[in-house]
Amino acid sequence: MNKFALLSVFLLAFFSLMAQDRIVSIHHDTIDCTIITINNERILYELKNRDGSVTGRLMNLSEVAEYTRTPQPENNSKPRKLKISNLLSIPENLWCLGLNIGRSTMPWYLDNIQSAAMPDYYNKLKTGFHINTSAHYMITGFMGVGAEYSFYNTSFSGSMPSQYSPSIFLMTSETYRQYINYLGPSVLFVQHLGARRKFILSESLSAGAMFIRLESQSTYPNVDYSGYTDITYNSLLTGNSMSAKFGLTAEYRLDHNISVGLGGNFIWGSLKKASFESRGPNNYTSTSENEELPKAMNLSRIDYSFVLRYQF
Repeated sequence: MNKFALLSVFLLAFFSLMAQDRIVSIHHDTIDCTIITINNERILYELKNRDGSVTGRLMNLSEVAEYTRTPQPENNSKPRKLKISNLLSIPENLWCLGLNIGRSTMPWYLDNIQSAAMPDYYNKLKTGFHINTSAHYMITGFMGVGAEYSFYNTSFSGSMPSQYSPSIFLMTSETYRQYINYLGPSVLFVQHLGARRKFILSESLSAGAMFIRLESQSTYPNVDYSGYTDITYNSLLTGNSMSAKFGLTAEYRLDHNISVGLGGNFIWGSLKKASFESRGPNNYTSTSENEELPKAMNLSRIDYSFVLRYQF
């Protein structure tokens, strides 16, 4: 009888181990656990740690290939409390990397220039190409902290007539290259929409510094008794200012790690001081450092972007 009693104990222990729940992900990962609850969106399960403590976890049903759950016996005792205060705050992925590429417009850029003779091609400085990148560490499932970087570029060439004498006009050509950089810490807010959590709406808030570099080159003919020669002047404007950035994106989740969508950003900036440098023929040089502008340059712009986001 003792042998049968010992065999019964071993069989009871064996079937207790076999009764453990199991989840198989779409990536073929097998998780031996205890499933607590299942709803239309997620599975809540527990993992037993080596020290005997229990950790609660969440997994989206869209990431589950199959699961096995043992029958739950009736238990009138009080349910045990999980060590997680808010299970919905568990991030699915710890890191979120973003890339935004598109066009930009600066509608208020030339408001500080009051000149009726300003060439129309200067308005090309108002539109350009941008690249925004971001990296956020997800503290919860809906909020992360990190940093954002933005690069804006535009360039163009144009020409305008200048009067040399009452009856002679000469053409002056100009080339401009403009670079604006933004860098600052950021907070990201994420909302998953739909039963399968495929649609994502996110907002970002950031405050940092903006840096501008505007290069220009002017060439015009110099006429004398022997004919004319081209004279070239190179100018450079640089400056920086405090700035702020707000972003909004709508995305569709392709898989567990990648989502794509469309987005927009508003970046505020106002340049009050700038440095100037000019160089010309015959070793001509003129410089000024951190000079107060008669009227601040409004560097605020609006971005329209294609969005790619990678989470891991």
